[in-house]
Amino acid sequence: MSRATAAALCALAVVLASIVLIPAQRAFAAGTTYFVSTSGSDSNAGTSSSAPWRSLSKVNSTTFQPGDTIRFEAGDSWTGQLWPKGSGADGAPIAIDSYGTGAKPKIAGQGAVGDAVRLNNQQYWEIRNLDVSNAVPTGTTDGSKLGDFRGIGVHGDNGQTLHHFVIDSVDVHDVTGEVKWVGGSTANNQPGITFGQGWDRSKDTGGIAFITGVQDITAPGAPTVLDNITVENSTIKNTSFSGIVVKQYAGDAPGAVYTGWGKRATATDPAYTPHTNVTLRGNYITQANTPYGCNGIYLTGTRGGLVEGNVIDRVGVSGVETNMADNVTVQHNEIMGTHLSSGGADQNALDPDIGTTNQVFQYNYLHDNGDGILLCGCNSNVKFGSVVLRYNVITGSTRWNLHMSQTTGTVANVYNNTFANTNSQYMVTGGVSGKATLTDNLFVDSQSAPQFVQQSTIIYNNNGYSDNLTTVPTSDATRKIGAPMFVNPSATGPYGDENGPRLGTAANFALQSGSVFIDAGATVTGNGGLDNAGAPVPIGNGPEIGAFERGAPNIAFTDTFDSLATGALANGTNGWRVISTNNDISVVETPSATDKSVRLTRTTDGGGTDGTNLARLFSTPLQGLVTIDAQVMRNDTQAGWFGLPYLYNAGGTQAVSVAFARGQIHAYEGTTDTVLGTYTNGKWYRITLTVDTVNQRFNLDIDGHRVVTDAAFRTSMPGIAKAAWYSNGGERGAVHVDDVQIWRGPGFGQ
Repeated sequence: MSRATAAALCALAVVLASIVLIPAQRAFAAGTTYFVSTSGSDSNAGTSSSAPWRSLSKVNSTTFQPGDTIRFEAGDSWTGQLWPKGSGADGAPIAIDSYGTGAKPKIAGQGAVGDAVRLNNQQYWEIRNLDVSNAVPTGTTDGSKLGDFRGIGVHGDNGQTLHHFVIDSVDVHDVTGEVKWVGGSTANNQPGITFGQGWDRSKDTGGIAFITGVQDITAPGAPTVLDNITVENSTIKNTSFSGIVVKQYAGDAPGAVYTGWGKRATATDPAYTPHTNVTLRGNYITQANTPYGCNGIYLTGTRGGLVEGNVIDRVGVSGVETNMADNVTVQHNEIMGTHLSSGGADQNALDPDIGTTNQVFQYNYLHDNGDGILLCGCNSNVKFGSVVLRYNVITGSTRWNLHMSQTTGTVANVYNNTFANTNSQYMVTGGVSGKATLTDNLFVDSQSAPQFVQQSTIIYNNNGYSDNLTTVPTSDATRKIGAPMFVNPSATGPYGDENGPRLGTAANFALQSGSVFIDAGATVTGNGGLDNAGAPVPIGNGPEIGAFERGAPNIAFTDTFDSLATGALANGTNGWRVISTNNDISVVETPSATDKSVRLTRTTDGGGTDGTNLARLFSTPLQGLVTIDAQVMRNDTQAGWFGLPYLYNAGGTQAVSVAFARGQIHAYEGTTDTVLGTYTNGKWYRITLTVDTVNQRFNLDIDGHRVVTDAAFRTSMPGIAKAAWYSNGGERGAVHVDDVQIWRGPGFGQ
């Protein structure tokens, strides 16, 4: 494992993003592992890497059992469809993964199958480390051979609830899916692009799709619901229609019995039966090299969604669109370069669309898109909808910044966003018969007369405007006007890529001391308590106007230990508090002489409550959203309890606890000790805690995989006073700690 040193936090994060670590293994029930290689034989047992199967047909004809794993050899390629049969069970999913070294194993559908990788009426599956494509080999430049194609397709039509689908660390690319629009005029049809298709016949091709239907459209029976969907750490490139789509059946095709499972006429429509618990995290989606790429993420007929930490780069029509969805949070994403495509009318970064309730779009960095944010509750037959837009940074929009097409009954609360542009003549546009309230937003434009639509249903309240504007809404009686005094409004990067978003670049649009918009905001009830960079709101006497509290976020710490002399680590070195009474804490040449770590060894009692302890103390406790990240490794036989790390409040009480002990990884969720999985002795793990001291919750990621979400603290911690890696009492053993980072903000894009 190569882990180069880094002098600065950003540089270190780039290095860490390139590391391939073996993830912690969840404590699932064991099954049989099958191996597949192009050098194998289908007459083999397939249960060892020395006697693997050979073909997809062998895999596809096998019904796998809960806990089984199917491993494809790295560097190999198969043409056709991968569709293994069977279902896993709760606690014993069936897994698809790779083995060996080299490139991810390839599954190429070549436009001969609808889904290159397919599941249908199956559940409890996890798919990792595949390279998947599904492109007709030739003749697609004019759209004539676009078709009903997906890279990975998860389907269901058996009238049941199907659980647990994980797609992780896959590369899906070059899917020549057709583009079918819900509405529009069929007179505009082109090869591969058709309009007026309705709900069920549209928007269901692309990279990764979760789609349900019925076996007989005239007798639909019960709905099929997909529950607990996760797509993370993956790349989706040049796929049409979409990058990722989640869609429930509604029954609106010609001759079908309408069900309304995926659509709803009211917010409480009893027929509405959406998919549930969808997480799309840490993916890179681009359609830069296909003329038919449309939505990056299309989440529709869904309740309970989280879209976070993604980079969505040069897609068509919409970066993230939610439609007929409830309780969805879209946060910490970087979206750029969205453009017109395939006859679509839109080119926005974010779009909470028709029939969406309880939508929260926050902390996103949206730059250089055709449009910034579209609020499109625009169906006059759907008179409901609710969305909160807050703490987003929107820059470089070429057409609209905030465009609203909201029908009667919709409610939009738009506050503490920063709109900073040089090209657009349209700042707040559209028509609103519903209610939109704009509070504490900061509008800056080098154009002196951008449009601000004014009508009785749009309430402007205490927003900020750059002092060159001549079209400031007169209805904003408490408006603030002045020079914004951004940290660096001419910033041109760095921007996100396959290594993740670069959300820190947005902080160039934070305010410097002396700005008239500091402490000038109105108080918004239920504002989430955190600004775009994770700082508490407010810091001063009142909230700021715009997406940031004052100043660029600068609480960051990193230590690679590489420059330290090998040997015992003295207390106070680089600000570390070191207690090693009767035991040992030393800098060692592990993994190498140029990539050192600190080893904590506990062989006897000593050190009291602190024990054998490597800690970082903060005289002013860290508040807001704070991420603590480090590499850790057990390499001993005693396997005693080590906190890796524990976080403490100012009173010295443990509030967040992660531990490696006796082969298991533990974390306290509230006051409950939860076993998250097992660890392997001698292997490095990246432990990332993202801690929200305002709302008293935390997330835990291991090697970039979320294992704890939104858990409560063990006890109240208004601020982090100490982070410690340690063991005490009668516990024995040894651990390594390396590459410690602490920063304000989320665990994305640092």
